[in-house]
This record gives sequence, C-alpha cells and structure tokens, in this order.
Amino acid sequence: MEIDLDDSQMLALASRLSSAGPKVGGIVGPPGAGKTATLAQEISEAVTARGERVLMCAGQNATVDQTLLIVEAILKERGLPYNVIKRTGNISKSSEDIVGRFATHKRDELSRARVVFTTFHSSYVATGEPVLSRGDFDRLAFDETGQATPEQAWIPLELLDSDPTSKVTVYGDDRQLLPFTPDYVKEKGVLRYLRENRAPNVTQLDTSYRLPDGGVDMTSHIWYNGLLDSPSEVRARRLKLTTTSSGRYREVVDPENTLVYVGVNSREADSGLSHDNPGQSRITAEIVSDLIACGVGSRRILVMAPYRPHVNSLNLALNGTGVEASTVHRRLGAENDVVIFSTTRSNANMAWGIAAQPELWNVATSRERMKLIIVGDSGTTFSEGSRVTKLVYDFVEKHGRTVHVSI
Repeated sequence: MEIDLDDSQMLALASRLSSAGPKVGGIVGPPGAGKTATLAQEISEAVTARGERVLMCAGQNATVDQTLLIVEAILKERGLPYNVIKRTGNISKSSEDIVGRFATHKRDELSRARVVFTTFHSSYVATGEPVLSRGDFDRLAFDETGQATPEQAWIPLELLDSDPTSKVTVYGDDRQLLPFTPDYVKEKGVLRYLRENRAPNVTQLDTSYRLPDGGVDMTSHIWYNGLLDSPSEVRARRLKLTTTSSGRYREVVDPENTLVYVGVNSREADSGLSHDNPGQSRITAEIVSDLIACGVGSRRILVMAPYRPHVNSLNLALNGTGVEASTVHRRLGAENDVVIFSTTRSNANMAWGIAAQPELWNVATSRERMKLIIVGDSGTTFSEGSRVTKLVYDFVEKHGRTVHVSI
C-alpha cells in the first residue's frame, strides 16, 4: 500500500526525515489534506530507510488504530514481518481488528518491535517495571496535537533517545478543535505553541482531497490564509440525484449548490445550562427527508450541532430517516457526501457563547465531500453575532446560495 504524496506532503516529509532538519517539527493537516497518510509514510520511511525505532502516540485510541493499519499495510508491502508492529495500552478501547496487534507479553514483545503504537497516557513510564523504557526510541510521532495539551504530549518525551539525531514530529491542526480544561476554558495545544514559538519548524499541507467548490474556497479564505486548494476532480464532485426536488428545498438539494445557507426564523430554547432549537431541528429533518426522497442514501448524510440538547432534539426529528445527529466535537476527522450543520443559537442578545469558537466552525463546515448546508438564524444573529459567523455568512451570501424558510 504505497502512498503517492503530493508536493506539500513530500516537502514536509523531507524536512522530518533529513538529518539536518530540526529535532522538533510540526506538520499542519487542514481538512482532507492527507495528514494521516503523511504521518504513516514518515513512520514507514524512518523504519525501512533509516533503521529507526518509532513510537506513535495520539490522544484517542481510534486515531492510534487508524494509523497502525496504514503503517502495517505499507510495511507488509515492503516485506517486513507483521510482528515489527505492536500496540500497547487499554485493549478494551480498541476495535476488534486491532486486538491481535497488542503485545500480550508486553516487555519482551515491545522491546523487539520496530514501531509501537499507543495513546499519550498509556506511554507513561512508571517506576519499578516499566512497559516502555526510557530513551528507547529514535523518533516520536504525535497526532491530534491540536487537541493535546503540552502536559499530555510531555508524557512520552522521556522515551526519546538523547542522541542529537532523534526526532519529534507533531501532526494535527490547531485551527480545528483545541483542548479544554474541565471547566471548559480553552487551552493552547502543542501545535499552537509550536507555531507561535518555532514557526519555521512547522509545515502546512496545502491540498484538500475532500472539499469541493465553495467549501474549499471558504475554508481556505477564512482559516488558512488562502493557501488551501483542491484538485480539479475534487472541486467538481457533485451529488447524483434520482429525481429533482420540487418543494421549497429544491435550491437546497440542487447538486450545483455545494454551499448553502438556510435561514430559519426560530429562536433557541434554554436547556439547563445548554441550548436547543426545535425549529431548526424540524427544518433540518425536512431537508434530510427531501435529500433521501431525491435518492441520497441516509448513510451519505452527516448532521451536526454544537450542543447536546439540540443534538437530542435533532435525533427526535430525524427518527425514521436512518440519519443520526452528533455534536461537532464527535465529528472531528469525519467526512460525508452531504453535511448539515445546525447552528442552534438564535437570541435577542446575539450571544453565541461556546458556539462562536472559530475552531468549532472550521470543523463543522469542512466535513463535506459534495455539499455543505448550514441551518441558522435568518435574522442578524447569524451574520452579526460573532466575527466567525459573519465571515461565514458573508462568504456564503457572496459565493454560495442563501435560502430563507419559515417554520
């Protein structure tokens, strides 16, 4: 499973594999830019071309497992035996197809492995009988460092060999989601610290293989200084419908309208300390039903909202469609053909609270392969409530399609 890298991926990889490159470096992967593929290629090259021993860590088990499978396929194609890769950590948190890669006799099997995969916390070196040994790796590769705090990323650092040629590469995107303290205060992730203090050591990938026309231009313009683009075949992706919508959502469903804002005159409802918007839920469910009636399978539709009570309301409205809503935070890394982002907030004070985070909006509006639909307040709240909502509204109004509907 050799990976064909584009120019920006090759440039980033060359910097991390060069003996003359910085000891600590970062690679920023915007939405759909092939961050995980680049990470897997770095690990594989370090093992096969440089003879290094590599530790790969991430905050989430799913990220660790996804990277393991890609690296395993590359190394297998290059003729390395399966046991050069081992997984350690909490086996109950991994999927069934990963269980066989876990080190059962941990210390012996892990000491012979060329690549070890684990989470930040499971890399901890305890006193007495450590599973992983200090100074035992030539290279550390971290993923999801936009959401990992420096304290978390510090845990595995003592496993790195003290040789000057040893390397640490942090992968992620701090322009998507940031870590939070238990009281919901934003923290700086590892990549943000690195970008602010060692900017020349950080490389950004510049090609999205996910986002079509409209979506890639908005994402690039608002979050990536105009430096992100998609290949022509990705830009040209469109939905294939079996029938044309003839109802009030015909412009919303139209395949040529890849970037759509649906204005809804529905105020939010408080739910404890959180928020819901039943009117937006109803309109979202009607749009989903129209898409399905036009031949878009339910598995091709992703629905998100910023707040859990609104997600619950959406799922009640979506009952029977085969589509299930989720919070934005749970969809980091996800993608689908059609993405519907229901924004929730609509109030007289134009208050957005936690939903005004630019990083949250970046995630919510960059999951689509063919069409993005934003459902929000049809009045001034959406366009004036915060800097990021105004930027998005203005872009869609100028370059996409806006449709206003009544409850």
